[in-house]
Amino acid sequence: MAGLDAYNILPEYMGNAAEGRVIVAHLGQGASMCAMQSRKSIATTMSFSPLDGLPMGTRCGTLDPAVVFFLVKEKGMDIDAVSDLLNYQSGLIDVSGISSDMQELLDSNDLHAKEAIDLFVYRANRELGSLTAALSGLDALVFTAGIGEHAHRIRERICRHASWLGIHIDKAANVIGRHQISTTKSPVSVWVVPTDEERMIARHVTNTIEKNYCI
Repeated sequence: MAGLDAYNILPEYMGNAAEGRVIVAHLGQGASMCAMQSRKSIATTMSFSPLDGLPMGTRCGTLDPAVVFFLVKEKGMDIDAVSDLLNYQSGLIDVSGISSDMQELLDSNDLHAKEAIDLFVYRANRELGSLTAALSGLDALVFTAGIGEHAHRIRERICRHASWLGIHIDKAANVIGRHQISTTKSPVSVWVVPTDEERMIARHVTNTIEKNYCI
């Protein structure tokens, strides 16, 4: 959820809906999802490192740890080579064999590009279901970051597969990219909120300086 100050920003867009059971989908070159109750994190797709959770532009996402043993023992790879593979040669770029950029994949007719997109949407929906279970229900879904903000076809597919949760989007509002893209009758509201990673970096740096130097 890097780049989105959910605690302070969400009420500006969502009003009181920000206090409910909310899942923020930060979908970009780096991707993660976070379940929040009353703007406090309850669960997230990432754990020890950004490698966990969703497949990303070049990161693998959740992986059986035994794969690392296999690569070292059976393929003779050293730890640096494995790290490089999982961080920089996996995810969308590996599955598609074309690009780590979602827009390029959406514009491509290559079957491998379609496979990479299908995997991304499938994993996002799996995590959406898991995080909804952690919250014991869902009141709102928020899309943010490069893919979340700009790839309306990805938003539409994720929401369509999640209709069982009570998610129904206004197709026209989704294509335009309005802040609220759910229909008025949708039990779960759906939002598109811009991320601002530079602002978040500046805020964390300022807070660290003030804490360490008592400014």
